[in-house]
Formats: sequence, C-alpha cells, structure tokens
Amino acid sequence: MNPGTPRVGAGGYPQTPAAARAQKPDARPRPSLPTAPENQPTSTPSSEPVIPLTLLDAPTQRFYACAVYVALLGWRFYDWVQMLENNGGSFYFFLKWICVDLAFFFSLPSLRIPWLELSAPTVSMIFFVHLIFNWLLMFNIPVPWHGWLLGLVKVFYDKELAISEHNVKVSSILHNSSLIMGKQIINILPEGSALLNPEKHPYCLGQGQNIASVPIYFNATVPVEVELLRFDLESDSREVVKLSRKEIKEIGRQSTRSIEDGTLGIYRYDIGIKKPGVYQLNKVLDEYKLEVQRITEPTYIVPCPRAQVRTTQSATKCLGDLSNLSLDVYGTPPLKIVYSRTINGKDHSFHFQSLQPEGFSSPLLGPQRMSSLIPSGDEDYSWARSQTVEVGLNESMNTAGEWQYSIDEVHDVFGNVIQYPQPEEPDAKPKPKNLYQNFVVRERPRAAIVGCDLHNPLKVAKGKATKLPIKIGRPGRTPEDVSYTLTWNFSPIDTLTKSGDHGDVIEVRSFTAKNVNDQPSISAPGLYTLKSVSCDSCEGEIEEPSSCLLLNPLEPTLTISSEEIPDKCAGNSIGLRVNLDMIGTPPFRVGYTVSSDNEQTRRESVVIKGLRQQIDLLPRNAGRYQYRFRRLDDAIYSVPLPLTDEYYLEQNVKPPATAYFKEGPRAINACLDQPIKLDVNLLGDGPFTLEWELVHEGKRKSEKATGITSETFTIETSPLSTGGEYTLALKSIQDKTGCRIFLKEETKVSVRRQRPRAAFGLLEGKRTTTVVEAATVNLPLKLSGDGPWVVGYRNLNSSEDRLVRVAKSSNDFIEAKERGTYEILDVMDHQCGGTVHPQASTFEVKWFPRPELSFSPSDAIQPSDKHNKFIKKDVCEGDVDGFEISLQGSPPYHVEYEVKHKPKAGSGSVARKEFDAALGKAAIPLDTAKAGLYTYTFSSLSDNLYNDKRRSEPLTLEQTVNPKPSASFVKPGQTFKMCMSDENPKETIPIRLEGKAPFYVEVEIKHHAGNLPEIFRIPNIQSHDYGIQIPRQYLKLGGQQIRIRKVRDDRGCQQKTETGGAVVHIQLYEAPSIYPLEQRNDFCVGERIAYTLSGTPPFEVHYNFAGKQMKAKSQTTNFRRIAESPGNFTITSISDKGSECRAAVNLSKTIHPMPSVKISKGRVIQVDIHEGSEVEILFEFWGTPPFEFTYTRSTNARKGQKSQVLETRHDISYEHSKVITASLEGTYEVVAIKDAHCAFSTLGPEGRDKRQKSLKY
Repeated sequence: MNPGTPRVGAGGYPQTPAAARAQKPDARPRPSLPTAPENQPTSTPSSEPVIPLTLLDAPTQRFYACAVYVALLGWRFYDWVQMLENNGGSFYFFLKWICVDLAFFFSLPSLRIPWLELSAPTVSMIFFVHLIFNWLLMFNIPVPWHGWLLGLVKVFYDKELAISEHNVKVSSILHNSSLIMGKQIINILPEGSALLNPEKHPYCLGQGQNIASVPIYFNATVPVEVELLRFDLESDSREVVKLSRKEIKEIGRQSTRSIEDGTLGIYRYDIGIKKPGVYQLNKVLDEYKLEVQRITEPTYIVPCPRAQVRTTQSATKCLGDLSNLSLDVYGTPPLKIVYSRTINGKDHSFHFQSLQPEGFSSPLLGPQRMSSLIPSGDEDYSWARSQTVEVGLNESMNTAGEWQYSIDEVHDVFGNVIQYPQPEEPDAKPKPKNLYQNFVVRERPRAAIVGCDLHNPLKVAKGKATKLPIKIGRPGRTPEDVSYTLTWNFSPIDTLTKSGDHGDVIEVRSFTAKNVNDQPSISAPGLYTLKSVSCDSCEGEIEEPSSCLLLNPLEPTLTISSEEIPDKCAGNSIGLRVNLDMIGTPPFRVGYTVSSDNEQTRRESVVIKGLRQQIDLLPRNAGRYQYRFRRLDDAIYSVPLPLTDEYYLEQNVKPPATAYFKEGPRAINACLDQPIKLDVNLLGDGPFTLEWELVHEGKRKSEKATGITSETFTIETSPLSTGGEYTLALKSIQDKTGCRIFLKEETKVSVRRQRPRAAFGLLEGKRTTTVVEAATVNLPLKLSGDGPWVVGYRNLNSSEDRLVRVAKSSNDFIEAKERGTYEILDVMDHQCGGTVHPQASTFEVKWFPRPELSFSPSDAIQPSDKHNKFIKKDVCEGDVDGFEISLQGSPPYHVEYEVKHKPKAGSGSVARKEFDAALGKAAIPLDTAKAGLYTYTFSSLSDNLYNDKRRSEPLTLEQTVNPKPSASFVKPGQTFKMCMSDENPKETIPIRLEGKAPFYVEVEIKHHAGNLPEIFRIPNIQSHDYGIQIPRQYLKLGGQQIRIRKVRDDRGCQQKTETGGAVVHIQLYEAPSIYPLEQRNDFCVGERIAYTLSGTPPFEVHYNFAGKQMKAKSQTTNFRRIAESPGNFTITSISDKGSECRAAVNLSKTIHPMPSVKISKGRVIQVDIHEGSEVEILFEFWGTPPFEFTYTRSTNARKGQKSQVLETRHDISYEHSKVITASLEGTYEVVAIKDAHCAFSTLGPEGRDKRQKSLKY
C-alpha cells in the first residue's frame, strides 16, 4: 500500500497524510496524496482553514461539506418530484438551484478545507455540469436516464398530496398487504425409501483421493439404523458396514433442515468410505423399526487408475529407429490411456482403449447388467480387481528433432479418470518423470566421393598429399561444427586385381572430421573405398561413387628436333620448324626465351594438348635469333629444363618482303560518298610494288602502286557511293629481289547506307502549337543516324542567326521560349553530316491571348465621367442586388476585387474578395447589409492558362445603399391588462419611428391560443412619435402578443420582422373554471381524482371532505389528489391570480373503501394429509357484496426452488364468508378480490393498473 495514502479505520474517515506519516515515521517516501495543511509549515496565514483544525479536524470538515451537498441534492430531487406532479417545468426552480449551486460551490474553496481546495477552473466546470443537470431536471427534458432516476427517487420519496392536504406514501395505499391475508398449505405424505448412489457416479481411492463421499437419498423417512454390505475385491469376502450413532443423528438433523428449508420428503446424506470394494444397501430401518424399501444397485469403489513410462536405455535415437517404449497401465480393465506425442513442439494426441489382459471379459460390457436385487450370495466381482496391462509403443521415428511421449489421462471401466498436469496449463506443477520420456532423434549423415572414380583417378606428384574428395551431407538440424567419423578400405596400387578391385592387401583406415568441410589427406597411390560414416552414434549412408583411385604419374620429358624453312623464291632461310615430343600428363606448357641482336630478350610459351606438336618460328625482321627452352609443365609436374645444347636453337633469318596495316586489322566505319585512307607498313628491301583490292557485294576492284621507297604507304580509295560492307585486302608485295609475296592482311569497312536526316515531329498531329505567354515548349525532333547529333536552327521572328542543339536521342527536342517560326538549318551526327527534310524543317509557336473582364450591358449600370468607372442604381439596405460581368479567356477564371464601404457617419471598411467562374459570365452579389457608399474595384484576373495575377487597369463600380426605416415600442415588454367587459379600450401603445415620413406600419396581433396572427395596418403616419389604438375586434380572450411586423418610409425602403423583436402584451381576463378529467362519480381508495383548471395560475380550490371545509392551492392548471380514505369529496368554488373573480361550483365524488379477504383467519396454516383425504378452506370477505375472488394452487416452496402455479380458480360469494374443500397437495392463496365497486389483485397490472375498479376473469 502507498504510505502516502491514509488508511481508513473502522467507522472512521481518512487521516491526513501528515498524520499518517506521524504514525509511521520510517515509511519510505513515495508519491502520495496532497498533504493536508494542518501539519505543514505555513508560509502565509491565508493557507490555514477558516475553521481551525484544533476546533474541527480536516476529516470532520470534509464530512460536513459532503453532508451539506447530499442534503442539497435531496432537496433538489424533492422539488423535481413536486414539479413532475404538476405536469410541467418550472423556471422558478431552475433559477433557484442556479443560485444555490453558485453560492455553495464558489464559497466552498474559500473555507480552505484540506483536499477540497478546488481551483477556479474546476469549480467553474462543476458549476457548469450542475447547471446542465438543473436544466434537464427542472424543465423535464427527456433523457435516457430520466425514468431510472425517477424510479430511484421514488424509492426514497414516494409521497403525494391526499385530499386531507397531507403528503401520504402512495405505495402504502396501493400495495396494502392487509387486503389479502393468509395461506393454506397441504402436504401429501409419501412412502419411505432409501437409495445408494442413484446417479451411479464412479468412485476411486488413491492418487490423492483417500475418502469417497457416496450419497444416500432418503424419501419420507428418518432412519434409525443403516447397514451397508461390502464385497472385498481382493479376497472375495463379505463385510457388513453399519453406520454409527453419530452418523444416524446427523441424518436426523439433515432431515430436520430439509423440513425447515421447505424441502419435504427427499434429502441426502453423504457417507465417507475409505476402503475399496463393492457396496450395496443391506438394511434400512425407520423410527418404527420397519424396514424401508431400498434399491440395491451396487456401487463400485476401486483403486484409481494410474500409468507410468518404463525407462529406456538411451534417450538418443537415429532417424528411422523404433521408439521401443513401454507403458504400464494399472486399474480395472478394460482401461483407456490418453498420451501425447510431441515432435519439435507440435503436439499430437493419441489413445489406446479396451486395454485388458488376455482372456479377460467384463460383465459391464455385456448385454446383461448385474441385477439390482439383493445379492443371492454367489456374485463374482473378481473382474473388478485392478490389474496391470503393458502397452508397447514401437513406432518408427521418421522425423528428426526432439520427441516426447507423455501420459495425459488414464480411464478405467467405471469412468474414473485421472488427469495429469499439462505444461501449458496455468500454475501447473511439473509432471513426474515416470509420466514422460524424451528422445532426441538425429538424422543420419550421408557421404560420397565426388570428382574421382576409377575412370577419373586422382593424380598427384610423388611424395605430395591431396585431400580425399569426400562430400558429407549435413542433416538439416545438425550443427555445423559437429564431428563425423569416416572409415575406408585402402589397397596399394601394386596389389589391385586385373579388374581394378581391391586385392588381398586391404588396410582399414579412419578419420574424424571436425565439420562437413573437413577432408582426410592421402598420398599413397592405390584404391580408396568408403565403408561407413557416423555422427552422434548414428550410422550414415554411403552413396555412389564411393571409390577413388590415386595415381603418381611419371615426370614429363621433352625431345626437340628442328629444320630450316627456306624461301621458295630467294632460297634464304625465313625461320625454323621445330618438332616437340613430350612424355607426361597433358596438357603441356613449354616455356622458352627469344633473343636477337636487334631486340631485347623476351619470354614466350606454347600450350600443347597432346604429346606431339610442331611450331614455326618465323621472325618478321632479319637477324640472328637464339631460342632457349627453359621449362616444361604438365598437369601434374612443373620441371625446369637443363641449360644444355639439347634445348638450344639458333638461326640467321632474312624474311621475305611483307606488308601489313599499321593499325592492324580492324573494322572501319565510313560515311556515304566519302573516301577512306589507310596506312600500310612495308618490310623488305625497297623499292616495293604493292597490290591491293576492294571487294564489295561480290565485285573486286584491284589497284597497284609501284616504286614505293618509304617503309609506310597510304592507301586512299575513291568516294564510296554505295552503302554496305567493303573489304580492303592487301594482295601482294614485291621488293628489289623481284619475288612476289602473297599477303593475307585485310580490313573491313562499313559504309553507311544513308546520310543522317533531321526533321520536326508532330504535336497533336501538326507542326504548330499554342502555349501561354513565356512558357517553354519542347519542339519534337525526328533524327536518323548515329547520335549524338548537332542540330543547327533559328527563329525566323528573332534577330539571332543560328542556334545549336546537341541531341542525344533520335527523338530529342528543341526548347522554344519565344513565339515565332523555328527552322532547322543543318544536322550532323557523331561522324557524318546530314540533310534536312524540306517539308518538315519549320515549326510555328503561338501564344494564347490573356483574359479580359468587362461589365455586362444593363440599364442599372451607367458609365461615369472617369475612365473605367461605372455607377449602379441606388437600392435600399438589405435588398438583394447584383450585376453580371463578362469574361474572355480560357475558363475557369479567378477574379479578385476590392469592396470599400463609406457610411454617412463613422469610419469606413475595406474587404478583399475573390471567386472562381467556370463560364464566360458571372453574377456578383452586391453588399447591401449596411447603408452607405460602396465602391467595387476589380484589379486582378487569371484564367486556366494565366495565373500570374498580372495587374491590369482597374475597373470600378459605385453604388449608394439607403438605410431602412425602423419602428419600436417606447416601452417594450410592457403588459396591458384588459377585461372582457371593456368594449372600447382607451389605452394606447406608444411607438417611435425613424426614417423619412410619411410612414406605413403593420402590427401583428398573435393570440396565445396558437391561432393565426391578425394584421392591423396603419397608413400615412406623418410624425416620428405615434400611439397605437387596437380595435376590440382584433383582441381575444386571454393573452395576446403585439409585434411591429413592417414599416415603410417615403423612399420605398421597408423593414420587416418575421420573428423575434420587441413585443408588448395584452391580457383579457375572465373568471376561472374547473372541469373533472373523468365523468364517473365513484372512486376507490388509492385512485387519483384529477381536474383541469381554466384561468391564470396559481389557483385556490375550496372543497368539503369528511364534513370539513378545506382549501388547496395549485401552481398549474392541473388539480389532482389521491384518495387516502373513503368519504364524499365536493368542490365548492375556485379562484385564480389573474382575476379577482371567484366561481362557485358543485362537483361531488364518492370514494369507496377497498375490498379485503382472509384465508384461514389470515394465517399461514400447514396441514399434512394422506392421499385421498380432504381439507376445508375458509374465505372471509369485507366490503360490499357480491364478492368475486380468484385463488391459486401452487407447488409447496422448496429451498432454492421457485414455487410454480399449478392451477387458478375463480369463484363468487354473495355472503361475507365461504368454505371450499381441497384434497390436492399445494399452497392455496387468494390473488384477486373484487366487490361491487372496487377490486384489488396481487398478480400485477392487467388493464389500466392492478387496483382498477373491475377485474376480468
């Protein structure tokens, strides 16, 4: 508990926090309620309560404040009930409680009571809530909780004014329990009997249940001796169990309590049994020592069933293993066990039923049940003994993960159920270990050799090790770092059989892999075959291929032979042809160095896929060349070659003349109708003769150049006028030796088939567009060729000569910011110049016109002397007027204008307005709310295209608004009283007029009765002060309201008031009257006598009752009193407040007493009879005969059971008493009584209410 919160003692009030801390000084400080100021150090004297705490402590002050509030609340509800009885709202009560709440709530903080020092906003909010509450109550506003609140108030205050002018409690009159009194209860005594466990509930002992409470039901008897017969299930012996005297006395007390509770006949007593066996009622004697009838159906009380799981040797299983689990179930067979199997958190429930030993049969499952008669002495209950049944669960565990077998329920044949706690249950205890078994099922690993088999052996160098390429398949739920054990067979290479299998020599080797990527290292050549793989004691599977052959190949060797390559023309050596012969494992790489007199030494290599290769060493330049073969590599080894002459070659080379393109063979792009130039390098002894040819579309054109002395020559073709693919090939070369050498050099030339072209595209199907002023428009371009393009263009309407646009796509655009005609001058792509389409070389750009505003022609608008200024015809204040403007442009339009108002007196005002128009014309309402001069200035206009609000020359309109005339009462709200007898009233109603005379005035006369108002017209009033005299024919009896409806002056301006405004009242009085709401003259006690009053409240009603002259006041037009006693009630006169007339009347009513009835002298009499006997029931009546009465026979009351009506009968008595006979069991009581005048019923309302004068049966 928060130490800052005061504790509440018994019958006390909360202590202040300071006092609470004084009692518990060592309490830990925590956020608490605000501390009452009596024990706080005060900074100023104003913080102390007005009433000193030494005189009256803080809790008592708070109690008194709450008591005052509750008292005011009760007083408020009392006024509300009084107001409801008068059938109307009350402004007086509303105003009264506003003042009371204002005084209470705003004075409460000034007392400075601790915890009630409310802030000003809080007090205001509470007062506002009570203000709404008072409004709902005192004006009888219907709300959903209205009826509930009225019913709650009626519980505490249920009083009305009676004829004696005293408040009486209505419920005591309407619900008079003395009118119907007495009951007659008849009991039919039943035959006695006893029954043991009639509902045949199963019982068991053990598993925390040490006592079985077996019920015995007794019917209409109190036993003095009870014996049970017990059959022992283990020894088949019989035992008589006799209830002790204490238990017999408790049975007697139970019988007495059942009689007191109204439960006659049958009652129950529970016997506590601690031994298992078969029980039957053996003997039951009543108080007369007579044997009570008994039903001897046996009740079986057996040991509670139970089960357990046999412990297994290992809790770890491999995928596919059998669970090999056994359950021991103990109980009376056939048994049923419910167990759950949870696999990786997913629960599956199973059950076994009909568990019984072999050869066992139970009579409970047979077609004939055991007899319920007294045992003959040869019953065999051995089948009911508890036995143990073993249940084997031998399931294949095909899912890896965590498994759990758990016993949930055990059932025996009698329906005894033992449920074991479940982990998901709230507050569940841990399940004993003998009720569940957990397994961890591991997946079996898989292993295979990849990338190696008998046809593709592993080859490694001698003395080198390599990884045996074993791939282990990791199960899905196995961690990555788990270890695996591998075993394989190894046979050396020289022990293998001719077929390549293992021979006589086989070694078994093993390896423990730390993870799936860990592989064993091997180096000895031979055959390796996987035998097994295991992980966490789970043997895995070996997949194919499972064998790998490891070989150590021989080291590679190289043999070189060479011959010179002679020139066929000159006979000189132009190179060497070298033959390479290798022994080893292909592919081979031969590395060699090349050195000469004119060049630096360079390294070169040649890749050989087979065992033989021939290479040509053909240098281009003349000189002496040396070749040294350095290294030989094959697939296994890398061997350096010795520096001997065996691997050294040398030659003197004088190559023939040759020519080749300087930049090498390449693809050349060329423009149409343009020549191409290519540089050629020439080697040999000049001068040279060079031949080449140009091939295009199957045609060859050969050319020749002679006498070339330089080492470089430029070939230039003629302009290529046809597009397509050209091939420029070097055909032959000849030097001074005269040998003509054939050449293979050639270059591809791609000539464009078209020149680049440029043209303007289309916008909306044409090469012209219209945009808003100064807007940027993108003129589409259509370009062909290879981009980017450089497009030259100009604006024909501009002074600029030439503009350039770099286009990156074939559908680019030109940005146009000025209007005019744009023309494309030229175009060029990234390589070639192009042409311009003559019909699409120009594009025209236009601008939309700006919007315009003007006044629509009208006779009411005339131009003035000033430019752009117009005058509108004068109107009256409040008249509806307006004008139209014409708009030109692109709709919708947005118009902004300024309204200036200058009254005749005082300062003016300026307002800015704007609106949107969708059409070319718009109506603008004129402001006529106030008199004066209005000036409308239009200064800004925008449309759908132009939204820059560029200010144009303003357009002005002026109008004069004339003020409305007015008329008012000199004394508004005054009431003029008149009598019905005054035919010619002389009193006038003064009014005051403003405006320009003469005036015309209409006056509205409205009667309070709600009839249509009448209009009284007064024309040609020449003065500003006038007195109205209303003729008598316009006035009616009662109150009427006079209101000035319309006034018009000489300018034609008028002011009309439809509703509201100042009014005066005229009252025509007449003497009051009273009328009964019901025409009948006979009333009963408890009924309400109501009248309606005509006149002005409050009323005074004079009447006689019971020989006394009495006077009553009524604040409303209703007069109602409840009849509390019989007698004659006569109204003699009535008067009201509005007139001094007192009307004499003679209205008489007779009030009759309510009839009453007593059964059995008004007492509750209980009679016990045997079946077939009769009882006399006496009815006594009071009232005016004849009497009609209704009585019921209902079931006798039982504890915890509601009595039900069995039959309802109706009878008539012409005397004040009557006797009837009854022989049926039940409770007899009168529910309705009626005499010659009145009736009363306890059955509830049927018809008007339950005290209505006549009852219908």
